[in-house]
Amino acid sequence: MLTNLHRYIRLYRVFARNNLVRELEFRANFWAKVMTNVGWLVSFVLFIEIIFTNTDSVGTWNKGQVFLLFGTFLLVRSLMDIFFTQNLGKIPELVRMGTMDFVLTKPVPSLFYVSARYLSLDELGSLIGAFGVLGYSVWLLNLSPSPLQMGAWMVLVLLGLITLYSIQLLMMTLSFWLIRIDNISALTDTVVFIARYPPDIFPRLLGFFISYMVPLAFVAAVPASVLLGKRAIGPALLLSFGVTAVFLTLANAFWRYATRAYTSASS
Repeated sequence: MLTNLHRYIRLYRVFARNNLVRELEFRANFWAKVMTNVGWLVSFVLFIEIIFTNTDSVGTWNKGQVFLLFGTFLLVRSLMDIFFTQNLGKIPELVRMGTMDFVLTKPVPSLFYVSARYLSLDELGSLIGAFGVLGYSVWLLNLSPSPLQMGAWMVLVLLGLITLYSIQLLMMTLSFWLIRIDNISALTDTVVFIARYPPDIFPRLLGFFISYMVPLAFVAAVPASVLLGKRAIGPALLLSFGVTAVFLTLANAFWRYATRAYTSASS
C-alpha cells in the first residue's frame, strides 16, 4: 500500500510539474484568468456590501457572518477549481472522442488519472481572494475562535471539498451515457453556487433539499457555523463525515459501474 501511495505521489508531482511548465508558456493567459477571477470576487463583495446598506441581517446571519460564509465557500470552491474542476470537466470529451480507451488501459486507476491529470494554477487568484475575504470577516466580527474550532473548521473545509468533488464526479460520470453534457455541467455550477448563501434564507423544504439531498450546506455553511459557534463541533463533524462518506462511496461506485459498461467510441 505504501509503495502504491509513493507511486501516486511521484506521478502527481510529474503532473504538477507539467502543468507549471504549461502555465509558464502562456503567461498572458494565466494573468488574464487571475484578473478575471479577482474581478468576479470584487463584484460579489460589492454586492454583499450593497445588500447590507439596507439591512442588518440576511436570515440569521449578519454582515460579518455572511462574509465568513462566502469566504469559506470561496476557499472550498477555489481548491476545487485548482485541483479537480478542469479534470472532471474533460471526462465528457474523453468519452466522446474515444480517448477514454487509453485512460482505462493505463497502469494507474482510471479515477486517479482523470481526477489528477491537470492543475488549474490560474485559479490561485481566487484562493488568495478567499483568504482576503476570510480575513475581512474575522476583522468585522472581531472573531477569536478556539484552537478546537479552528481545527474543526479546517477538517470540515476538507470534507466540504471532498463532498463537492463527489457531487461533480457523479454528474460528469453521466457523460458515459449522454452524448452532450454541457448543460448539465452548467446546471451543476449554478446549483453549487447556492452554497455561498445562508441556508436559512430558503423555504424549509428547499433548505432541506440543498442541505441533505444535494448536501451543499456541508460545503460552506456547516464549517462557517462551527467557527461562529452556531453549531456544536461534535455533531457537525459526525454528520459531515457521514455525508462525505456516503457521497464519495456513491461517486466511486457509479464510476466503476460506468467504466465497466463503457463501450469504446472507436468500436
